[in-house]
Amino acid sequence: MLSLFLTEYSMVIDSDSDTIEHIQNIGTGCSVTRTYKVGDGVKSLLEDLNVNTLFGHIDGNPEDVFVDPLESRDYSIRVLTQRGKETILQGTYDKKGLPDDWAEFIDSVFEFLTFYGWGEIMNPSVYGKVRRTSRDIIYCSVTFQEGYKDYYYITDDDSIEVGDFVLAPAGADNHKAIVKVVKKEYFPEDRVPLPLDKTKHIIRKCTDDDFDLMD
Repeated sequence: MLSLFLTEYSMVIDSDSDTIEHIQNIGTGCSVTRTYKVGDGVKSLLEDLNVNTLFGHIDGNPEDVFVDPLESRDYSIRVLTQRGKETILQGTYDKKGLPDDWAEFIDSVFEFLTFYGWGEIMNPSVYGKVRRTSRDIIYCSVTFQEGYKDYYYITDDDSIEVGDFVLAPAGADNHKAIVKVVKKEYFPEDRVPLPLDKTKHIIRKCTDDDFDLMD
């Protein structure tokens, strides 16, 4: 188990319960608690970080360092290993006052937490999506490499999403090009943004082989 306490924050990373609890005290009577429970994920995180050798050295600030009481924050870190060894570290929450490997540690934790994000309930691409009817035609706006303009293409593949790379005919000779989908829209035939007979069709999603051939 690894516990971190800062003036406005606390965090407990517990491999036994496979949880990370992050508490942020915003102000009087206001705090936010986030709990992440990831089966075996937290245990793997701590194993990768190797808590037995973590936080082994702290440079410390020189005696004549300027201290601004409005900016200074003290921390306390408690590390309890599976074998029951306990280590407690205390100091000021700044580069010299923290362990040398603090940046590596907190970056790993931040990456772990942000991987799970906020879920689809906060995702505008999910709650803002209009469902396609049987009469709708799928138009994708795409950009070419180093391009600054979007171009409309038609597709019959509704699994194509924004961010996907697709193969599409380009230029007067219709050579195959890899383009990135930046927007996806549904239109009934009487409201299409470009005439059907003047809009090219996406060939398919790109594969690894397509990228190799284009290199």
